[in-house]
Amino acid sequence: MHHQSPRKLDANVNKFLRTFQNESIKVPSHSIISNINIKTPNKSTTKMSKIMFNNEIELGKFLGSIDVIPDAYQAISETTLAYELHTTRSGNTVLAFSSCPPDYTTRFLTGEFDLVSSENLQVVDFIPTKVNSSFSINKAAVELFQQLGDDLKELEHKYINSSLIITGSGLGGYLAILSALRLHHAIDVEESNGSKKTKRPICITFGSPLIGDKAFKSAIDERPQWKFSFLNVVARKDPVATFFSSNTLYKPFGTFLFCTESGGHTAFEDQHSILPVLDAMKFSNEDSSQVYDYTNVLSSIRRKVLYRGSSELDEFNLNSLRAEIKLQLKEVDVLSDITNDDIGKMENQAKLNKRKKNPYEPTKKLNEMKISLTYMEWYMTGQKRKGCGYYDGYKNPKTREEIVGQQEILKHQGRLNQYWKDIVVEKDRMPQKEGAKLRKRWLLGGNNYRKIVEPLDIAEYYKKGNIKYIENRSNHYKLLEKWLDEDKDSNSSEVTRNKAASLTEDSCFWAHVEEALILLRNMVNGGSINADKELEEFEVYVMHEIENYTVSPDIFLKGSSLMTWWNEYKAYKGTAYASEFARYMNNASYDSYK
Repeated sequence: MHHQSPRKLDANVNKFLRTFQNESIKVPSHSIISNINIKTPNKSTTKMSKIMFNNEIELGKFLGSIDVIPDAYQAISETTLAYELHTTRSGNTVLAFSSCPPDYTTRFLTGEFDLVSSENLQVVDFIPTKVNSSFSINKAAVELFQQLGDDLKELEHKYINSSLIITGSGLGGYLAILSALRLHHAIDVEESNGSKKTKRPICITFGSPLIGDKAFKSAIDERPQWKFSFLNVVARKDPVATFFSSNTLYKPFGTFLFCTESGGHTAFEDQHSILPVLDAMKFSNEDSSQVYDYTNVLSSIRRKVLYRGSSELDEFNLNSLRAEIKLQLKEVDVLSDITNDDIGKMENQAKLNKRKKNPYEPTKKLNEMKISLTYMEWYMTGQKRKGCGYYDGYKNPKTREEIVGQQEILKHQGRLNQYWKDIVVEKDRMPQKEGAKLRKRWLLGGNNYRKIVEPLDIAEYYKKGNIKYIENRSNHYKLLEKWLDEDKDSNSSEVTRNKAASLTEDSCFWAHVEEALILLRNMVNGGSINADKELEEFEVYVMHEIENYTVSPDIFLKGSSLMTWWNEYKAYKGTAYASEFARYMNNASYDSYK
């Protein structure tokens, strides 16, 4: 599969090709093109991971300039079986699904297939999440995908560590979408088990009709690395692509590249823009029922990109967002068919999207949180140098300097808490196999955060006079600890400690200490509850942690809450009291605990 590259690229395309060679450009991990290999002007193959687009106009022009899209369509045209693998000149592996039989498409266009519930459909059981546990999907997609059997699933898994483009045309696009989603699910499972070799597929469809309802779209949107992996190329006169629009329950997802036979093309990524364009294109297709061939359209796009007039390029510099939207609509010849009200909604949504500061860049955000965690570690080290301990120094600041330092650390504490709560909620929404564990890097980072920050949350909790912290413990801490325990269980070998932990492993240690203090003081003050058994169990717990070197030595600092409890407990029990923990403390064996 080869395509002739024209000798001369215009200034606009050259700008895009130079952009991804610039190492200083930020990587937009949310882009459909982030996994595509393309040929650079010096013939080298480069992964599209350093491109930053200013707006959808530039994205559309770029997509029209690369070989990957026509390569994918050529792979479809060369596919004679239900699905086949192809390799392009740029090194991309393409899994192409053949177009469905014309009679099947005719049945589709006569309205034979509509939405069905996913509740009893095992063939798509890799899509639901905890929040969107059921959805509706077009019956044709389910029937066609079910016919392919397990051989396709085995083929997908074979390429789990390869850059794979999955493609299909018309109803064959349904198969490409579901195949890509299943592979994403398999990759999530691999990554949750620590794999770093997997590579995300991208899915390019040509004239694929909308496939599912709002819940289907939402289930995909919950996984950002799924959401930005889909590109649907839609021609203005394609009756299948525009069969479902805004007057149905169907919702679009991914990027849409709209195009015309004259070569006009533009990209939209928001449903508030995609649906009105589908509506406008549907109007011109009411009397058409033929299966659409994208070969000529793709050729026209290439010619227009390469030989676009300067007056059109000047329009890219328009400052008005509304003018940009109108330019896009004019480009694909639907401006006159879309109301000013719809254009206004597109403009408002675009403004809202631009204000969002959180494109999906999880690695960058994790690194930012590491900076906040470093501040927390500095604070902890400073408290230990003062000899007051991390927990008690935070709970009971004595000087103005300590109070000011505590206020500063509260900012980092709040930032870390919000980040990890969001991450855990996101992961917990996933199906069990995907959400059972975080990827290794996040899992270790999350539990390091838990050990450093949760003790400060406990200090705040008891400082306010509250009791029974563990019963009211935040769910994100519970899940982080649970997932870490599950990860340990899956690894047969466990390291035996022979020196004290720098961070107390049980992030609820100080909550146990606080509860022991409350029980003891209630008893001493004549409280009706006899807590001897609970306090003896607390002794056993602390001794177990010491013997396993899972507590930090600062728990034994003079004036710590543990030492306060021990001194009061010893006075309550009397000098004759003997237990393993009492002997350890009376002999000051903790002086050698390091």
